[in-house]
Amino acid sequence: MISVGTEVASLRPSVPSDPDSGILDKIQTYNSLASLYLGKAIRNPGLAARRVQSIAMNRVRRGLPNKTVQPRSSVNIGEVIWNIIGQGKLKVDGSSLHLITDKSQFGYQCVSQDFSIPKGHSPCLEISGEVEEGLMCVGLLSGKHGKWIDSFTLGQGSFDERFVYEAGGAEDATLVIANAGTGSSSSIRIAGVNVLMIPPDQEGLPHSEMNQQGWNVGYSLAGEVVAVGEGVSDLAIGDMVACAGAGSANHAEYVAVKRNLVCPIPKGCDPRWAATTTVGTIALQGVRRANIELGEKVGVIGLGLIGQMTVQILRAAGCRVIGLDIDATRVERALAQGMDGGTDDPDEFKRLVIDATCGHGLDKTLITASSKSSRVVNLSMEITRMKGCVVLVGDVKMDIERSAFYRKEINLLMSTSYGPGRYDREYEVNGIDYPYSYVRWTENRNMESFMELIATGRIDMEPLIDRVVSLEKVPETYKELVKGDKNLPLGVLIKYQDQTAVGESAISLRGHRKPKEGMVNFVLVGAGAFGTSMLVPQLQKRKDVFFLKGVVSSNATRGGNYARSQGIELLASDIKGVLDNSDVHLAVIATRHDKHAKQVAAAILAEKHVFVEKPLALSWDELDTVDTAYKEHEKPPLVMIGFNRRFAPALQLLKQIIEGRRSPLVINYRLNAGYIPADSWIQAAEGGGRNVGEACHMYDVFRFLAGAPVTSIQAQAINPQGTAYLRNDNFCATMGYEDGSIGNLVYTALGPKQGMSKEYIEVFVDGNAYIVDDFKSLVRAGDSAELWSGDVDKGHFEELSRFGESIVGDGEAPIPFDEIIETSAVALHVEDLLYGRG
Repeated sequence: MISVGTEVASLRPSVPSDPDSGILDKIQTYNSLASLYLGKAIRNPGLAARRVQSIAMNRVRRGLPNKTVQPRSSVNIGEVIWNIIGQGKLKVDGSSLHLITDKSQFGYQCVSQDFSIPKGHSPCLEISGEVEEGLMCVGLLSGKHGKWIDSFTLGQGSFDERFVYEAGGAEDATLVIANAGTGSSSSIRIAGVNVLMIPPDQEGLPHSEMNQQGWNVGYSLAGEVVAVGEGVSDLAIGDMVACAGAGSANHAEYVAVKRNLVCPIPKGCDPRWAATTTVGTIALQGVRRANIELGEKVGVIGLGLIGQMTVQILRAAGCRVIGLDIDATRVERALAQGMDGGTDDPDEFKRLVIDATCGHGLDKTLITASSKSSRVVNLSMEITRMKGCVVLVGDVKMDIERSAFYRKEINLLMSTSYGPGRYDREYEVNGIDYPYSYVRWTENRNMESFMELIATGRIDMEPLIDRVVSLEKVPETYKELVKGDKNLPLGVLIKYQDQTAVGESAISLRGHRKPKEGMVNFVLVGAGAFGTSMLVPQLQKRKDVFFLKGVVSSNATRGGNYARSQGIELLASDIKGVLDNSDVHLAVIATRHDKHAKQVAAAILAEKHVFVEKPLALSWDELDTVDTAYKEHEKPPLVMIGFNRRFAPALQLLKQIIEGRRSPLVINYRLNAGYIPADSWIQAAEGGGRNVGEACHMYDVFRFLAGAPVTSIQAQAINPQGTAYLRNDNFCATMGYEDGSIGNLVYTALGPKQGMSKEYIEVFVDGNAYIVDDFKSLVRAGDSAELWSGDVDKGHFEELSRFGESIVGDGEAPIPFDEIIETSAVALHVEDLLYGRG
């Protein structure tokens, strides 16, 4: 396998940040770009986008006067003491922190105590939770000097992040949560937060996240197919392919890449040059966006790796090309590859354009540069002809001067990475291709086209690759790039040793913790936020029962980081890698919903106990798969599902109170669920929607309180009528039970985020009524007696504790398997009714 070191080009500026800047400005540009791209260019695109946004926000904040803030009150969470500064509300909900901000533009909301920064150390922030509404800024402030060390912005949705900062000489730091410029109230829940201090490396280099955390580095490679997944019929073991995609086509010996990001290498294309396909496809998509015509005169600003490729593609398309870069050696390289003219001087560049176009200006200008100055884009407007086109491939500041843009009526276009399909989950993850007749050049077909240009000799990659390094030399190469010395390579290939067999899917890590005798050794399957921040901490409260033996994650970086931080022994990429281990007793499954049924069935067949976060299955076939696997055993292992609410103190007490009831129950359960966008994974095929994925909790509560099997089901959804809402997040469902009880669920995403409880339960029985309000209280309505109150407790610890005791005591599961199947079937039947299938 061969990977291209695409970060090489990104770590070095390919165009002046300011055409008129002096040497000091250029040095600062080099240094800042190296740091910037180590922080975003080799990360996944979503995180990179948030980093870019946070950098922009940081610039604004650094221009503001320093603030002196006085706390209103304090809240302790673990080792962090939060001081409330703004006019918002901060409270503890169980093990999480809930902040509702005021409506100030950039106002500080809460700050932590000061953390001392030892000399040479780098502060590290680990934080997880969910932004329920709005935007939030989280950053580190130098406590003594009131200056920002760094900050980032969190958009709506869940987050689980780890950031390492350069202290810049600061001796202390304060963690700050602030509004991010929306001018409206925002809501954030913090499940976990930790501040660490990391020493410098042995060579004294600035501490980057790569050293400490490990990244999914790289996004362009070529190699041999060693296995194919279900549904892939056009590729076979032994085929040579090129792969793309940050987070999947990484610099690694083995990678798993989705089909639409894999392309067969055509005959005549050297696999070494095929490894550059992703980078080349970025260049090709920029050319396609420009809608190039034969004979046009085109400018390329920025002659790094992508710029050099762009020049060759334009030449192959019959264009006359003129280039600009602050590095004269890069200009010379492009000229040697056929560029018609070029310079490292912006003024000379303008003269070249005038001479080449008889004063008309360029037909098209492509910006393949990285710059924090707007002079690059404004220079492009100046040199492009009237009604011409400027295409942004690189990352430049966009403060555009209106005069030339308006007067010339120039088209300004953005080129998104590899082409149509990029960042579309349906295309990249689910493999849904765009029709050939309607979208001729998808990202996959762009990859194919680029390699055909190589195979036919129309572009030549060999002059652009300065170095081929072995895997062992990669850390040394990255350190060289970080130092930013002169004569850095333009392109680097990483060559791996030939592999004769596929590696093991599970490995044992050195320095791991060892369990005591008689413990229930469990593996966490899925290293996402819920598993690591909710399930594992609850399990670890019963250290007398549970021991974390391994972690299974398809994301090697996330799983590896978590395993090392917890001293875990086993690290696997697939659940099959741990099920054969006789020292593993329990699989705790917290993956995406569409994987649950298959993983539960596999664990049952391997005779491992199973805890699976809801739902159990997304379809009738999946439910049957689990049921069949369970019934194959005369004495099957224990199976438990995350129907935690029945174990909440409020419902446990209520169950005791109504135990001797004379009448059936009437249960009203209102869930003010809040809006989730239709493109969220929860609403997609892997999540199964909110009825199957979440309302199953409510159906289990009905079953628990009634204590009898379900006998009838009715359900009715709203008619969305072209709105952003879905049928299965706005509906009513009514269940009848064998004892005569009925349960009525109102599930809605139409309600407010504030001013109303999320979960509200009313139980009518024997001339009285009982109310459970957000699992914070149980009240008897007849005399307003408060029977129980406390912090929000939805029963997570109790369900896991009881399950552990069942395993140790060789008893029955806390929820009978038949009830788990029944409740899961109820959710599937409701789904059928909501969509007219029942």
